[in-house]
Amino acid sequence: MDDIIQDKTTNFTASSSNVFKWTTFLLLGGIILGTMLPQNPALPSATWRLLSSIIGYTYFLSWSASFYPQIVMNHERKTTRGLSVDFCVLNVLGYCCYTVYTTTFFWNQRIIDEYKLRFSSDDGDSAEVTVQGNDVAFALHAVVMATVTLSQIGIYDTFTARPPSKRVLVIILATIAFCIGYVCFTWVVKGSVDFLGFLYVLGTIKVGVTIGKYVPQALLNKSRQSTVGWNVLNVILDLTGGVLSLIQLVGDCASMGDWSGLGGNPTKLFLSMITIFFDLVFLIQHYFLYADKDSYSQLPLEAQQQPSIEAA
Repeated sequence: MDDIIQDKTTNFTASSSNVFKWTTFLLLGGIILGTMLPQNPALPSATWRLLSSIIGYTYFLSWSASFYPQIVMNHERKTTRGLSVDFCVLNVLGYCCYTVYTTTFFWNQRIIDEYKLRFSSDDGDSAEVTVQGNDVAFALHAVVMATVTLSQIGIYDTFTARPPSKRVLVIILATIAFCIGYVCFTWVVKGSVDFLGFLYVLGTIKVGVTIGKYVPQALLNKSRQSTVGWNVLNVILDLTGGVLSLIQLVGDCASMGDWSGLGGNPTKLFLSMITIFFDLVFLIQHYFLYADKDSYSQLPLEAQQQPSIEAA
């Protein structure tokens, strides 16, 4: 049965031909979008302005495309076995925080002015926000796709059979409580809410959630001794996006001669680094540690009967 399923999903596997096709498509798309859409006027070099835009939109396409292989695989298999429920729940939580973070930094002039005031150098040089349009586009798309992936668990397997762990529920409640507590604390102490600080709280939550979401999937793969059900093309696209995102951020700071942009946008910096690290872990699991099990029927009976470790 799984062999038939795998044949149906060949367009979303990590064969060399598929990786080449996806890479070509993403690069061409990044060049087109980066050339046609508005570029960052804060970058002094016209050449880097264009390159940054191309790199940014290629990373946007890579990270955005990374959602689809898993969604299509779940639909074709009519199950989400092998996909961590905790990963999906934390993904939605993290991208909700990241969407508020990026959209506010990009569109709210009050926040932009406050950022420049707080991070300007002593000699009067104004700091520039390093959140770009491609960051906003990715965040908005990501929160929708993460929600779709989570909903597939309810559709194909039901949350009764595959509930999130108690640990994740505690994380969600703690996140909500901390956000409310921060707003109340700054309002009482300062007489007004520190919205810029609140955005950095959301960014920190996103970074923490990113670590937390990858760990359950890595442990699930280890527990099952297999990556069946976890689409590796998703990982390759995710890794590509992480590398390009980091290149864009570092390149923008170098172009402006202002390295405060790394500290001013720590969420993008750490998200890229964490993504690169865990994607390398997943690739090692898929191609080296558990490469001999490439279909569900090859898994040990216990792994087939216990598709998730999150319920503990």
